[in-house]
Amino acid sequence: SPPRSGSTFYNYKRNHSISLLAVCDANYCFTLVDIGAEGRQSDGGIFAHSNFGQRFERNQMNLPEPRPIEASGPALPFVLVADEAFALTRYMMRPYPRSGHLNRQRKIFNYRLSRARRMIESAFGILVAKWRIYRRSIIASVSTAVKIVQATICLHNFIIQKENKLPLSERHYIGMLNEERAVINGALQEVNDAGRTNAHARIASRNRDDFAAYFENSGAVPWQWEKGLLDDF
Repeated sequence: SPPRSGSTFYNYKRNHSISLLAVCDANYCFTLVDIGAEGRQSDGGIFAHSNFGQRFERNQMNLPEPRPIEASGPALPFVLVADEAFALTRYMMRPYPRSGHLNRQRKIFNYRLSRARRMIESAFGILVAKWRIYRRSIIASVSTAVKIVQATICLHNFIIQKENKLPLSERHYIGMLNEERAVINGALQEVNDAGRTNAHARIASRNRDDFAAYFENSGAVPWQWEKGLLDDF
């Protein structure tokens, strides 16, 4: 850990670390990253204090306007897909809490959200599998560690964007060997929502309910019923 940093970088795994918080697209490319937050912080806390997290909160990300998924449906916002470590907001969807009784619609929503969330989990998994420096502790200053992460992310995106122009049979970067299929699992931590207004909370909750209704009805896919109802969602 850095000199005189105390427990600032000490994480729940009892190591000293910095955090990588990232957003990715449907091709496993990282589109937004925050690198270097102290390891002791929660994912939700890092997002709230990050530059792009604050820009989302201030509505400065130039997102498209909400639009209906189907002609007769409500206008729904473009949102980030997140897990329980993050707050439910007008720009971010998280699962319904599993502590209480969930009806069919909410279980289906949680399942569909988890399917979408696999993109970022896989993006992290590919990054770790292909850049072996992540398979052991990085012994370096914070500034050097940040540069290492920045470099591997840029190379990761560069390779994917180049390979996407090739036939499927010639793409090798994303395809992983069995022994490479380790995916980073973040600890689920509670997020303090004290500063969020009731109006924003109501809007976010209504948006989630609207997405849930769509996934149960016209937006349903055949395999969701068994997975969503039998598994712990």
